[in-house]
Amino acid sequence: MPTRVPREKPRKWIDAEIESLDPDVDHARIWQLGNAYRTSPMILNMAVCQGFLRLVGPASGARTLVRGGTGKVVLHQQRRIEHTMREVWTWYTGEGAHDPRVRESVERVNKQHDAWAGKYPDAILDVRQYTNTICIMAAEPHRVMQRLGLPGFSAKEQRAAYRHWSEIAQLFRIGSDQGVPLPADFDGMLDFLADFERNDYSTGPESNVVAEALLQQFSDRWFPRPLHGLGRGLVLSLATPELLAVHGLTAPRPLVARILRWALRTLITVGQRWAPDPVEVAPIPAAFAEPRPESPMGGRLKAALSSMRERRPGPDGSTSTSV
Repeated sequence: MPTRVPREKPRKWIDAEIESLDPDVDHARIWQLGNAYRTSPMILNMAVCQGFLRLVGPASGARTLVRGGTGKVVLHQQRRIEHTMREVWTWYTGEGAHDPRVRESVERVNKQHDAWAGKYPDAILDVRQYTNTICIMAAEPHRVMQRLGLPGFSAKEQRAAYRHWSEIAQLFRIGSDQGVPLPADFDGMLDFLADFERNDYSTGPESNVVAEALLQQFSDRWFPRPLHGLGRGLVLSLATPELLAVHGLTAPRPLVARILRWALRTLITVGQRWAPDPVEVAPIPAAFAEPRPESPMGGRLKAALSSMRERRPGPDGSTSTSV
């Protein structure tokens, strides 16, 4: 029988360590404590799926991923999430913008964006979309918790999140310009996200394609086929009506959405208040290290692709006004 390794930390230690740290100095560690320990491979996959649905709220963002139906998000969903998880996890667990691992990771993404810009010049993200991306990384976990009826980040965690991601933002390039412009603080990030969702969201023929591809990836990875509806419902139960409308998605029935949100809220509350704090970061690299075979394209994704090919976008690339 294997010998159990004793815990080297108190049963509840994460909040105490966060409280002892300075968000202006230890912001990377505070982010790590609040977000890299208190997660799981499935939960982080769900968060990335939610985040991408918000990233592609503008029709141009959806075109960037779908690329006429040839994008990796459509044809190689599991490979794409495995690559994304490796980069995101480096940003989550690194020591901030000065960490060589973080700098190398962001530079890989910069080079990919440069390559895409050469191949798909009509799908280049603009400055506001880059700002939106960083704000989502920093503030969306807080907003999701509040949608679940939880307090979200403490004031110290908000300050640390802003500092951590604003420094990483300066490693990104937008064309030939270095750095992503950001609001002045965490509250400014929240205001920016709300404004972006009011004024920059638009729907195009690719919007439903990328949404269905993301939902299929999450469901295929974590649920057997008979339970794919549960996986889909978990993601959609956290989406706002505006986001659902942009992507042409239908919300779960109200009772189902309430039950799923209650289950997620309970899981988070138990973990934070009563369960022993984990002593190591979540095993994200191990969970996404081995390539997962791609599943056949589902019926919803096939229908979305067929509809996209039948529709003809207008001169601005979208088929409707902003929602």
